[in-house]
Amino acid sequence: MEAYLKTIGYEGRRDVTPNTLKALQAAHARTIPLENLGFMCGEKVLHCPLAVCRRIVLGGRGGASPELNGAFCWLLQQLGFQAHLVACELYDHQSGSFLPEGSHIAVLVALGRKRYLTDVSCPTFSKEPMVIVPHKVQTDAVGSRHRFRRHDEMTWSFQKMFYTGFEGPLFEDCDVAPDPNPPWTTVYRLSLFPCVLEDFKHLTTVFYQNVKSPKGVKLFSSQKEPLIMRHTVRGKKFLLGKRFCTVVYKEGVARKTVTDIDTSEELADVIWREFGIRMFDEKQLMAKIDLLFERKVRRSSI
Repeated sequence: MEAYLKTIGYEGRRDVTPNTLKALQAAHARTIPLENLGFMCGEKVLHCPLAVCRRIVLGGRGGASPELNGAFCWLLQQLGFQAHLVACELYDHQSGSFLPEGSHIAVLVALGRKRYLTDVSCPTFSKEPMVIVPHKVQTDAVGSRHRFRRHDEMTWSFQKMFYTGFEGPLFEDCDVAPDPNPPWTTVYRLSLFPCVLEDFKHLTTVFYQNVKSPKGVKLFSSQKEPLIMRHTVRGKKFLLGKRFCTVVYKEGVARKTVTDIDTSEELADVIWREFGIRMFDEKQLMAKIDLLFERKVRRSSI
């Protein structure tokens, strides 16, 4: 536990309070990235929280969504929080339906009479833990607005009011002002029943081998471009393929900058400098990336 706290750079209070939970979520989300580099090198989803912790602490790595929240839940439990994992169903905006249960996993924390949801791996989750109450708009440190919708006592939906729609210019340099009347968008549906990471061993493995982007491309496979995302104090930064992007939220505007990466050596440098990841088999990863982009060039020339 001490090594884990040192890895995420947390030196604050350890009392079991909402402020400590908020500080722990912020520290974890800013230091441990969501990434698919392991999948590109043949790794499997880990379903043992201690194994994930060892990879994060000793290997200097991030992980897939269930791995990060599984490890974070373990850390909260070691600090004395009443925390457990809850199964979520991501909402697919292309098909207008929910993906299977276990497509995402979040952390539920009970503090007194209140229940909080916290999530260190979802790119669109609040920068702060959210109190589970119906329809109350909760604003985080960067002005993002979120709320819960109750289906029944144990089933809720997490919704967000986005700065811009999903169809926005992902990799264009731009300033995106919020829609004056933005709709509430469902991110995922969750069940409040407790679960453990091992409960979803088969389901998450199948899901991460087959989940596809809106364009039909598998997101987590050896044939996919590298994907890394990490939160920052005022926004987030991510790498997709050979394009590095930062997003900063300020005064109601999402300011986005993009940098193209020309070589595998530069890509390895960005992965280390911006995300703190040094792959155990960097040559294998770079070879896969080079092959992917060679295929892209050949397809575009046909």
